[in-house]
Amino acid sequence: MILLSQPPESLGLQACTIVPSLLNECSPGGHRLLQSPYRNVHFDSMHLQQSAAQEMICDHSLSSGWYRFLLFDRPAEMPTKCVEMNHCGTQAPIWLSLRDSETLPSPGEIKQLTACATWQFLFSTTKDCCLFQIPVSVRNCGQFYVYLLQPTQGCMGYCAEAISDAKLHTCGPEEIEIGGDCVGQLSASFPPPPPGRPEVVVELIESRLFCRCAFDVSPTNSSVGFLIAWSRLSSQEIKEELKQETTVQAFSLLELDGINLRLGDRIFCSASIFFLEKPHIQSLAIESQEFFAGIKLQPELSTISEDGKEYQLRIESTIPIVCSEFSELDQECKISLKLKTVDQDSLWNIHRCT
Repeated sequence: MILLSQPPESLGLQACTIVPSLLNECSPGGHRLLQSPYRNVHFDSMHLQQSAAQEMICDHSLSSGWYRFLLFDRPAEMPTKCVEMNHCGTQAPIWLSLRDSETLPSPGEIKQLTACATWQFLFSTTKDCCLFQIPVSVRNCGQFYVYLLQPTQGCMGYCAEAISDAKLHTCGPEEIEIGGDCVGQLSASFPPPPPGRPEVVVELIESRLFCRCAFDVSPTNSSVGFLIAWSRLSSQEIKEELKQETTVQAFSLLELDGINLRLGDRIFCSASIFFLEKPHIQSLAIESQEFFAGIKLQPELSTISEDGKEYQLRIESTIPIVCSEFSELDQECKISLKLKTVDQDSLWNIHRCT
């Protein structure tokens, strides 16, 4: 076991000297916020390791200072029970360890406590809930706690769990706690409200095209996650599922890479909401309208005759036209469309300003 042998002062905490008379660390300007939803104790970090490793929480670069936890704009606090590995958006989650004689501070009080990081060595069958120890000062500000935190020794992350705004009240005999709120046993099994209808749009990210599925979410008293599914219509008008994603963000991205998605595809996405504490309780899945990725001709059906009259057709692209870096040599960026007639083929060039 590795322990931090230095006193708090040597780590930049100065815990013994930060005791102002007006508790300025409780004021809005006296602390900073840690509000990534990935810090939730119920969030499985394996989702990030498989799809978005760059978003993993790693607090070795955290600045020393007072912090308050929020989850979806609701008060949160550090958990006081061992957290399993690969939770809280990190591999080694950090929780607040209370010994038998220790308690959290009363309103207005400050206490010096110890945080622990959970770890399990490769090929080991047991985990160590407190392999690393970190000194943490905790101030009870009445409606919330603030924590005097320091950077971690490695890639670890401080955890958070939601609490009720009323703070530290016990639930009645017919109630259970979900996300820090006391909820009746019957209502606890109700699914969350479904999301707003998703919308598919295309955006350009670093010269790559992505479809974005985004939707609105109604506020809830519990922490929620989202199940997002992508599909497209086959040539037989059958929906083919392309991808499913579980996330705590109200959107999903899928690249138009010519493999998963191609020009000319008719694309859909659907979204449902579930409670992080009870992921099996899900809302109805709401599906987007069809999105066509490609070039449209308006009107879609038109007959043009060589009768000397003028005909107007509008050509519209639903996706940005990405110009290759080599097109700069030609001083133009264009795509070509072939207009077939009865007697001859003529070539149209559609130019895009660069």
